[in-house]
Amino acid sequence: MKRFHICTISNDLEQYREMKASFIDAGFDENRCCYTVFDNTSSNVYDPYRVIKIIQETPTEPYIILCHQDILLDRGDGFEKLVKVIEELNNLDHKWAVLGNAGFNDNHQQIVRIKDPHDLEQWTGSFPQKVHSLDENFLVIKASTNVYPSEELRGFHLYATDLCLNAALRDYSCYVIDFYITHLSSGTLDRVFWDACKSFHERWNQEFGFYFIKTTGSIPMLLSKHKILLHLFSKGIGEQILTTCIRLRKKLKIMIRSC
Repeated sequence: MKRFHICTISNDLEQYREMKASFIDAGFDENRCCYTVFDNTSSNVYDPYRVIKIIQETPTEPYIILCHQDILLDRGDGFEKLVKVIEELNNLDHKWAVLGNAGFNDNHQQIVRIKDPHDLEQWTGSFPQKVHSLDENFLVIKASTNVYPSEELRGFHLYATDLCLNAALRDYSCYVIDFYITHLSSGTLDRVFWDACKSFHERWNQEFGFYFIKTTGSIPMLLSKHKILLHLFSKGIGEQILTTCIRLRKKLKIMIRSC
């Protein structure tokens, strides 16, 4: 059986070919991996929410890699490294669902193992690190978990964080791992992104009493079914609430996720 199903939505097939070539050079050859490209060169026929559902419904490999077309495996890490990282994590926490190379943990620290135009400061602690959100450029999904994105959401933003939250609801965990790659894009926080944030809130506020996360682009987000908390947060008081809650969580070692 092949180990990985490597899936990419592409609107630039030349860039996709460069990406795929870097994977093959790094050991992800077609004897050990299956490749699928979802062609958006003419129009946005596919979005990640739909694609993840498609590939999860008929899994043929134990691990799915969903990645952007603008990444390169040119930092020295390849097939053998990823297999080793996954095997070690299976021993550490067999209930993991999604892995990535950048995200935020529950202390709201940014965990980064990537080279991109932002030139972000790399995480200096140990790996793997459990997180509540992930960047979308490179994701590894364990097919057997059957973790799906939310039916209510569409588009090209926040799907990794949506996966993380859906995983958490089913008692699975997500991690940033030590797998170093290059991402050629810095991302765009445009109107489409902010519209996606609004839809994300509408989907997830109903699930939480109080849950503070940070998402792609270091965007802080309070998820709460309580309108007064959302109002306070929007007025800037939320940062004070967050600071107090993080301090309490560190002292009492509890998760701030209440009904």
